[in-house]
Order: sequence, then C-alpha cells, then structure tokens
Amino acid sequence: MSNGVSLLTALFVALVAGGAISAYLWLYRRRRAETMAGIEALATMRWREFSRLVVEALQPRGFELESVEQSLERGSQPEELRLQRDGRPWLLSCKQGHADYRVSSAVVAEFANAVRFAGASGGVLATPGRIAAAEVRGIELERYDGPALWALVRPLLPESLRDDLAASARKQVQRETLFGWAAAVVLGAAVSLLLPEPRRDAEAAQVAVTDTAPPRGAIAEPALIAAAPADPNREQYERAEVMRMISSLPNVERALWSTSSTMVVYQLREDDDADVKEICSILERYPFLRSSRLQLQPPPGSGKRVRFLQCRTY
Repeated sequence: MSNGVSLLTALFVALVAGGAISAYLWLYRRRRAETMAGIEALATMRWREFSRLVVEALQPRGFELESVEQSLERGSQPEELRLQRDGRPWLLSCKQGHADYRVSSAVVAEFANAVRFAGASGGVLATPGRIAAAEVRGIELERYDGPALWALVRPLLPESLRDDLAASARKQVQRETLFGWAAAVVLGAAVSLLLPEPRRDAEAAQVAVTDTAPPRGAIAEPALIAAAPADPNREQYERAEVMRMISSLPNVERALWSTSSTMVVYQLREDDDADVKEICSILERYPFLRSSRLQLQPPPGSGKRVRFLQCRTY
C-alpha cells in the first residue's frame, strides 16, 4: 500500500474514532456531568432547604404541602413531612447524603411501616443518593433519587446556579474531548502501521508476469507497448514486459532482473548475433531500460563463458 493510501487510512480512522468520541462526550457525558454536579449541589444543602425544594417540586404532581413547622407540631419524625394529594394524606421522607449515599432496603421498609402507622395513602422518598430496590405492598411509594431527583428539582433552581453547573460540565467535556482526539490520532497511526506492505521486488513482478504470459514464441506487438499505463509504477511495468518478452523467445529458457541495471538471460543454445539483436530490439523499445547490461548465460554443458554486453550506451 502506498504512503498516500496509508495516510488516507490513518486520517479516516482518526476522523471516525474522534467523531464517535466527541458525539459520546457531548451528547451523553456532558449531560451526565451536569447531573452529577447538580446532585452534589443538592447534597450540600441544609435538610430544611432541601425538603422545601422537594415539596415545591412535587406541587405540579398534585401534592399540597404542610409546612415543616406544622409537621413537627403533629409529632412527625424530623425527616418526615405530611402532604395532601387528592384529599388523602401522604408522607414525605427526605434523606440527605452525597451521590454515593445509599438508602438501604431496610430503611425503605421502615418508612413503609411509618406510612401505614400514620394512616397515609402513600409515601415519597427523596435523596441525592440511591434508594435500594425493595418490595412494598399495600401502599403507594414514589422514589426520587440521583438523576431522577435532579430532573424533578432542576427547573426550580436559580438560573445562575444552573448556568454555573452547565459551564463546569462543558469545561470538563472540553478537556476530555482533547484527550479523545489525541487517542483517535494515535489509533489511526497504529492502524496504518499494521497494514501490509506492497510486494515491490522483482520476484513479485515475475509471478505476475508468469500468470499472464502468452505461449512461448509469441512477442508483444508495438501497439501493446504503447498502451502501457502512465502511472508511478510504469518502470516496474516495463521491466516486467521486457522480462516476459525475452523469456518468450525460442532460444531463451528464462530471463530475470538480477539487479535494477542487469538482465540475466538463460539461453537454450550457443548465442549468436541473431539472438542478441532480437534481445536488444526488445530492450530498445523502452527508454529507461535500453542501456541495461545483459548477462548471457550459456546452456548447461556448454564450454562458453558467461558473456556480458550492453545494447545501448548511456
């Protein structure tokens, strides 16, 4: 594969990987970072401030509130507030804690018993942390924890606070995006290095020629030579053509390039001027190769030495 193709492959891989990383960071990671920052902000609130915010957020869902002071006068637990919904009493329990805080299933069961004991129709549990899964029968129980709680109370927070949280999340994602694109570039370079190298040696050319060579004795017409493709591999193509045509001569066993400037010709009979002229007539059709040196190998058992000659000087 050429350097240009390797570069395009590396660029394509880097663009695809970088685009996927950016899409993930900005479409999912940014919203999650903003949510986690919001949950941490809720966790820093005082319990009364947090409880009032939850009660206010529940009003559009049909709940009518009692003040914290009224609930305390009724003798409710400090973390339990009484609400009204469709004329029926409900109990609200707000559990303060950080994002890693967990309300256990035992606490959920205890709250369900408190709802039954208070004669309420249902209960609401709210916490910035997580609420464990627990089966509750006989009462309605609504849970708001983590991201669900943030979605509930976010519209009620001051716009300045929401903007600060969004800006903080954007800065975090911008940093992660830079690291992501750097990783994508490294990935593209690694993929291009793992791609196989092309076969550029004379053996590969000889194999290609052997697969398509015509029967012995057939010589390429000048029209075919003129149709050689004009591309960066033209010289390699012409070398393969010369090797094929000389190998097809009646008095030649095979021909191959030993070096870039030397053609070895294995002969089937003692060489004479007619054979040399025919070989040179083929070489002279190609400007890049007409000055190549010929190494004429006599047939096996011959007493003649290897002969070196040059059809055309530089």
